[in-house]
Amino acid sequence: MAANCRTGADANASVECALVADIESIQDHWGAVLGPDYRPADTVFFAGTVQTGCGGATSGSGPFYCPADEQVYIDLSFFDDLQTRFGAAGGAFVNAYVLAHEYGHHVQHLLGTSRLVAPAGTGPASGTVRLELQADCYAGTWANHAESVPDDSGAPLIADVTDDDIDRALDTAGRIGDDFIQTELGGGTVDQDAFTHGSSEQRRQWFSTGYATGDPAQCDTFDTDALG
Repeated sequence: MAANCRTGADANASVECALVADIESIQDHWGAVLGPDYRPADTVFFAGTVQTGCGGATSGSGPFYCPADEQVYIDLSFFDDLQTRFGAAGGAFVNAYVLAHEYGHHVQHLLGTSRLVAPAGTGPASGTVRLELQADCYAGTWANHAESVPDDSGAPLIADVTDDDIDRALDTAGRIGDDFIQTELGGGTVDQDAFTHGSSEQRRQWFSTGYATGDPAQCDTFDTDALG
């Protein structure tokens, strides 16, 4: 895919090329933040099913990061699902937010944060939820800097992040909160003990924190008082 995506015009004309530009921007940003501690991670686009270092997965899993092989996986149909199933406004910047969230998990893996969290924990204050909210915050910090991350020619990879772009990202964050999914796409009642990603309000809050500050140090969702 990347071989066919060489210019900004390519990114404007093709969803796939726009995603390539997003991924390059996200990784260049974290490379600048973490320096030699950053290792690039590939994104694997798949359809239907995929085998990963973490085992098999389907498109129903949604986008995810596999620490065993340090790769991000996404079925591009997920972006359509956001609009058709979740009712999100969607758009190019929403796609970038989703990818930036998954690369936030890669950053957590590189920093060792993920290894401090017990696997499969659930609940509103669980380590699992805190990891997800931190990844939202990390996505926000990238969004803050997105217009200044240059390509090889020195021109910005991402131009003109607008208020509408941010509003659409926040709309999406709200629609993939545990409480929204449980009430709108599940049984209709909220079970906080089953939370794995955080509430809609929390997801919007932490993306906003990252975007407002641009500082990963402000993304400490593991502070005992951070989640309220």
